[in-house]
Amino acid sequence: MGSISDSILSDAMSYTRPADISAKLAELREHRPICLIEPEDIRPYWAITRYEDIRYIESNPELFSAEPRAVLILEALEKLNQERFGEIMGVKTLVHMDGERHLALRKITRDWFMPANISKMRGHVAELAESFIERMKGMDGECDFATDIAFWYPLRVVLQLIGIPESDEAHILDLTQRLFAPEGFASAEKDSMTVFIDCVQAMAEYFTVLTDDRRAAPRDDIASVLANAKIDGELIDPFTLTSYFVLLATAGHDTTSATIAGGLQALIQNPAQRKALLDDPSLYPAAADESVRWVTPVKHFARTVLADTELRGVSLKKGDTVAMFFEAANRDGDAISQPEVFDVSRKASKHLAFGQGRHNCLGMHLARMEVETFLRLLLPQLESIELNGEPAYIPSHFVSGLSSLPIKYKFKA
Repeated sequence: MGSISDSILSDAMSYTRPADISAKLAELREHRPICLIEPEDIRPYWAITRYEDIRYIESNPELFSAEPRAVLILEALEKLNQERFGEIMGVKTLVHMDGERHLALRKITRDWFMPANISKMRGHVAELAESFIERMKGMDGECDFATDIAFWYPLRVVLQLIGIPESDEAHILDLTQRLFAPEGFASAEKDSMTVFIDCVQAMAEYFTVLTDDRRAAPRDDIASVLANAKIDGELIDPFTLTSYFVLLATAGHDTTSATIAGGLQALIQNPAQRKALLDDPSLYPAAADESVRWVTPVKHFARTVLADTELRGVSLKKGDTVAMFFEAANRDGDAISQPEVFDVSRKASKHLAFGQGRHNCLGMHLARMEVETFLRLLLPQLESIELNGEPAYIPSHFVSGLSSLPIKYKFKA
């Protein structure tokens, strides 16, 4: 096998071959931890693959800004987004901004996702998890765990929080998948850029209707909080509000879905770890966090260098882009002991899958609780579980995970 091109890291289709991505990240982390990559259709960027370097970048937003380029996308799409939406990303969510406005917007929904509120939800989330386990029981011992279960359970949790009806779940899931992996929906009629633009437009239309409804008749949900929130005495502008809804209604479930599917796959492939959980249920919280580290569903974020600086002896110029590859950090043996081992007893994991600093994941406490709850309820009920075909992966270099996980299983009588 010949050497793998560095440009694989920003090629969406390459993420359907996760072993190739992992091999490239390991090579760069070991030999070229700060590496300039110049793809044909994406503006150049420095790939950052060491744990400490990514932690440093995330901890210094005054030097490395999330604006204007938080994600690596096609240069042609950046220009098209700028023409259509006035922003190179097409949306401007919390992950695409810094400064006081970022803090003010984050504060609006922060309390909904803090541990005190999440703990109140535990019973209801357990009921939802059990309902999807019951769905598994009705599928004659075989299912595609990713498409039949994992995609839907976190989706229902977060959409109920927002206040989106169950009847709209399939629509939101479809839009999420098109937003994060437009290459997977490209055709002769629509290229990936058109898929993305159309998706953003459809989301804007959906959330405008939702906003109007909650301003006319507020309820006890996040949609009502957002629709009626004010900053400096003014309602949030439509573009920012749509972007906020997009973040909550997509990242709020897609990353957790990937973690649940990938975590179960790891447990199937490591039966000793599955037995450890059954023998000691106190390990479930650690197992959930280890699943997040193992899967690392958010593959990268980008930052713009705000002033000439140096990192690991490499000169970075003002205006340069650095792209932080979180899987590489979460497999860095200098920071994490035996990183290539899936270990449900790993204590106080310091992985970077939830980010670091002011951009750490708003929903990380909810995500951990959802994963822990599902595993805690499912595993003791199983007599057996195994793979039933070849897993497949979503074509996305931003948020990615399993697109298919065929399994065979038997529940205890």
